[in-house]
Amino acid sequence: MKKSGKFLTGIVAVIALVAAGSARAEVVVPEDFGMQPMYGTVVSDGTLFSNQSVSSVSAHTPPDQTTGKGGGNWVCKNFDDPNCQTQSWMDGTIILSPCSKTTEPVCIDSLSIGRDGEKLSPATLAFEAVSQKIPASPASGVPAGGSASLWKSSGVPNAFGSNDYLVVVAMTYSKNKGTEKATLNGFTANVLPAQVRTGDTYYAAESFTETSSTGMPQAGVGWRGARGMINHSECEMTTDGYCFIREDFSANTKVSINLHLNNSLTGWLFGRLKTPTISVSKISDSINQLTVEALPTVVPNLVGAVLKSDLSKNPKIDNYLKGKGYPGEIENYNRIVGTSGFDGSLGSGMNNLERFRVFEEVLKVYSGNDSRFQKFTRWTFGSTQYDASGAGSACFSDKTKLVGIVTTNSPFYESGPPKFKDDSLNYVVAGPHFDVDGKTLFSGVYDLNMRSEAARCLYGFSSAPLKAVVSVTSADGSTQDVQTEALSEKDGWLHLGAYNFHFSQPTIRIKLSQEKTVVPTPAATPTSTPNAPAATTPAPKANAPAAPAIPNKAKTIIITCVKGKTTKKVVGTNPTCPAGYKKK
Repeated sequence: MKKSGKFLTGIVAVIALVAAGSARAEVVVPEDFGMQPMYGTVVSDGTLFSNQSVSSVSAHTPPDQTTGKGGGNWVCKNFDDPNCQTQSWMDGTIILSPCSKTTEPVCIDSLSIGRDGEKLSPATLAFEAVSQKIPASPASGVPAGGSASLWKSSGVPNAFGSNDYLVVVAMTYSKNKGTEKATLNGFTANVLPAQVRTGDTYYAAESFTETSSTGMPQAGVGWRGARGMINHSECEMTTDGYCFIREDFSANTKVSINLHLNNSLTGWLFGRLKTPTISVSKISDSINQLTVEALPTVVPNLVGAVLKSDLSKNPKIDNYLKGKGYPGEIENYNRIVGTSGFDGSLGSGMNNLERFRVFEEVLKVYSGNDSRFQKFTRWTFGSTQYDASGAGSACFSDKTKLVGIVTTNSPFYESGPPKFKDDSLNYVVAGPHFDVDGKTLFSGVYDLNMRSEAARCLYGFSSAPLKAVVSVTSADGSTQDVQTEALSEKDGWLHLGAYNFHFSQPTIRIKLSQEKTVVPTPAATPTSTPNAPAATTPAPKANAPAAPAIPNKAKTIIITCVKGKTTKKVVGTNPTCPAGYKKK
């Protein structure tokens, strides 16, 4: 029996950044949709999911493509388990323990929580949850897997009124048959405000267990306890005697987390944060300390569905459904249309813009009564593999360090880093036009943090100050007036944010520029006159005021430029409007 009452994500659970194997997928819909004969998509993003909260390793062999028979999924002790080495591939999730609870070099060093604009205070570790743990895999190069940990703030309660925060940092690995070492694919880091319930004897530690309800070995996630598999859908996760219920952050809460991670995690990070700052420092030849500090943001859960009897009236969705099976397979289509309940697919975040285009006309922010699908604040980030060659510049291809972090509250966004095209950093996002009430425009959030050296590499800039032009272009070509945060540069990182833009599928463009350095023309050397008296510099008068100090850094300002109905923000120390624009 699989664990129900949870969502499945398509990215950094934030996102679920790395798919964990088809056997662990589960389609869960709101209670007020589940009994209706509908086909659609449920877009849930940012919550913990079963395959992200438990350390586990499983092996997989696909069925024969001709007969459809054979194959299966098996639970493994770890990546070195000899019983799993004969399968086609293995994958697994390793949950990081707090550094104080493990000897592993990768761990959670600390958590700090406070109010925006104030100094953050260290949170204290309450306990690491009792849950399934995975021993280290020395031959495969994979550390031991722990479980989620509960931390208490020193005075910043969450929206429920408690000081409890659940932290889950998951690293994902994979290993193909015949390969000695496992590959580190990415990680996700989640900080969730929590309500903690205790004392219920039905609360049991989650585990990744084998089931065979269909007669075929199948890897599934379920509760393990003396009274059997019990569904506690209100619990984000459970451990022996504890239920953790997800709550919201209270207003103006800021979070900072320090992680010890493999320095093989390079490239770009992606997440659900607002105004993040990032720093990376070396601990050893193989381990870095990553610090991320940010405000949370809100990503809506979406539902888009049509009655199965009306599929022919929605050709994009109808054709999408017909194309989901093997080529020429119409039986799958007929089976889904013939069922009485809800059928569909889940997934948001990265690499799902095509799904958005299919369901765009019916996607809406969930407005029902199922609390699991109502909006929550998110604080999560992570990384995934991507092909940097498509980013349009070799400046993003550095495999030795983290290059940048992109965060947004858009339910869907483009894969990989911003694309460098036409001298601009372009990023496509997508989401609902209106909020849950169907009237209020949903406001987008986008933050870009990038290593200064990467930004200067793009344009061949010097170390002189930079300025930026930010524009948001809707799918119909119109340009939106947006709020931007001043371009800032600190400790080798650039930050720029764009806020209050609207959907459904805008492109955010950031163009950096730099004032040309004016080299003063040297004064002509006067021709010497024979016997002319030597020039002398008069001595300063007593008590004369000192010459004014030259400021080290010019003030960064923002101006608004207009051209007809088009508006752009220009950020810099001495900003000027682009050609054809006038200062507003």
